[in-house]
Amino acid sequence: MRPIKQEETRPLRPLALAIAAISAGFSVPAFAEHVLPAVTINADAQNSAFSVSPAKALNELQKAPGGVSVVDAQDYLTGRAGTMEDTLKLAPGVFIASRFGSDEARISIRGSGLQRTFHGRGLLLLQDGVPINLADGGFDMQAIEPQATRYIEVERGANALRYGGGTLGGAINYVSETGRTSPVLSLRAEAGSFYYQRYNLSAGGQKGALDAFASANFQEQDGFRDHARQRNTRFVGNVGVQLSPQLENRTYVTVVETDSELPGNLTYAQLKADPRQANTRAVARDQHRDFMLYRLANRTQYTHANGDSTEASVFVAKKRLYHPIEFFPTGPGVLEQDSQDWGVGLRHTANTTWDSKTQQHIVGVQWRHGLTDDERYGYANNAFVPGQGFAVGQARGALDHRQQLSADNIDLYGQSSWDWSPKLTTVAGVQSSFATRKQTVEIDNNGLDPATGATLLPTGSYSESYQRTSPKIGLIYRLAKDTEAYANVSGSFEPPSFSEALNNQPLKAQRAITAEVGARGHIHLADARLGWDASLYRARIRNELLTLAVGTSSATINADKTLHQGVELGLSARANAWRAQASYLYNDFRFVRDASAGNNDIAGLPSQVLNAEVAVKLPGNVWFGPTLQSASRAWVDHKNTLNAPGYSVYGVKLNQSMSNGFAWFVEGRNLGDKRYASTTGVIFDAGGADQAQFSPGDGRAVYAGVSQAF
Repeated sequence: MRPIKQEETRPLRPLALAIAAISAGFSVPAFAEHVLPAVTINADAQNSAFSVSPAKALNELQKAPGGVSVVDAQDYLTGRAGTMEDTLKLAPGVFIASRFGSDEARISIRGSGLQRTFHGRGLLLLQDGVPINLADGGFDMQAIEPQATRYIEVERGANALRYGGGTLGGAINYVSETGRTSPVLSLRAEAGSFYYQRYNLSAGGQKGALDAFASANFQEQDGFRDHARQRNTRFVGNVGVQLSPQLENRTYVTVVETDSELPGNLTYAQLKADPRQANTRAVARDQHRDFMLYRLANRTQYTHANGDSTEASVFVAKKRLYHPIEFFPTGPGVLEQDSQDWGVGLRHTANTTWDSKTQQHIVGVQWRHGLTDDERYGYANNAFVPGQGFAVGQARGALDHRQQLSADNIDLYGQSSWDWSPKLTTVAGVQSSFATRKQTVEIDNNGLDPATGATLLPTGSYSESYQRTSPKIGLIYRLAKDTEAYANVSGSFEPPSFSEALNNQPLKAQRAITAEVGARGHIHLADARLGWDASLYRARIRNELLTLAVGTSSATINADKTLHQGVELGLSARANAWRAQASYLYNDFRFVRDASAGNNDIAGLPSQVLNAEVAVKLPGNVWFGPTLQSASRAWVDHKNTLNAPGYSVYGVKLNQSMSNGFAWFVEGRNLGDKRYASTTGVIFDAGGADQAQFSPGDGRAVYAGVSQAF
């Protein structure tokens, strides 16, 4: 057993008090027939443009001729609900794996941003239809509060065009509770292994034309691994006003403070020997990723007399990042950034009739601008420790580099759907994107590190412009009442973020043509409703942003030609006495006659991934059942000489909801205490040698929680 550190002996007294407060005074009620407490929704919510039900949202999404889904928060709130992985692990087509049980994760759809295990890329992440991404395309997982979310929309690939999403992966939209949809007061407390504790207080209400919702959340954990402590404090709220039956306005506020220790990666031998240990260099430099985020957004929608709608949105965000990390391959550093981002959007939806056929047309524009002041410092002590081969010391040293990073994006998009018959709908769309990336170096102490003799990373200013028009065409054919097939061919386009340009070399934009076919639907069998969503896709990519060889080292550059293809399958079944849900991914990502990598597999993601849950209903509306997370091997290097072996981990969930709004859960994860790599770093060539690129998955863990809705 690992020795307990002095600072780890914190009692969970706040949790005990929270449970006592929530539980006190409740008599045993009649049991509800719902999975989670039923919430009475004001009928006026149905007239709100921004308080749409999950079922209605899914119906709207399925007007796209491709893979889409909705994740209802009521499903993931039956267990621990602390990270994006907790919310999205069962979403069809989504690969997500936490680095070390924290918010930061590798998240990818169709191989988008597959090399990232932090600060995501390749997806349009939205909150209530307004982009969370920084202007350069990157996004932070910590900006999302799962327990203030009503449901999540997932639009894979070009199916995100209605939001102006033009990347390979598509879009994920977290839709918040509002005062029209939330309970008047809701309390929730979670706690469990590795000193995990999380508390949420939310309130909402409506009076006349005005409604408001607010959620305050505190989460803390020491983490499974050493030097993996994380603390998050979030406030999320929104205020809406129905100015007239046709006009609605809503303002959203987000404040996030997050502090995360970074344990670093291990060799596979280290992982098998002791997965709880941290990388010694990460501890020596006390590596962290901490930031403060302030975000304000506003949406206004006007519904015209003929049913058309016009929506305008605006957002501003400010972030302060403190990031001690050895982010240079040739030396250590402390990264500090101040960034300001803002954006405006305008979208119009029109419904028409021609020759007795109905059509829907969407046109829009989204403009985002970002400005970042970037400073990089050395450490005060860069002396090597004898026998260790690296320097120690955590105090910030002198300024090495200062630069200003500026990004602009303008996306013009349009889409037209035509219902030719009750069975056939065709969809055609186009997006034109214009982007700039500008780096202005103000201070650069280039040369040799006086302590180590290492060459400092060369830097330089640059200014690049990118533009491309991407088409889309597709169709939906209804095979039966509740079954339809779809197909589409679409383009995608993604300029590089500044993280890709860390080597200070301007890069080309990534572009692709993707073909997709699939089917979705549901049938009723006895008392069960069985549903499915299956997609097959093939994407031919040019200039994919990958880590490749550059002389004797590695850097992110543009690969020439690559191929991404695969299968996305989602299955669900619900009956009175049981329910089941599963998500399966088959990933085939490879180079195409690359000068350095040949036709090798692209490293980063397993070729097969399965997540599943089954539950049966016991007396008293108690639900009980197993969970499964399984993945095949994943290559660590593009030369395909080092891999993370496949794994399967099992868990169990037990939960109950009562008619008075009280609910509880107990969840066990990785009950076999398997030692495995949940994700890895990505390099060009490991030469078959074990390297510190493996991030251990959490060991055996048990979590419990209670909630009360009034």
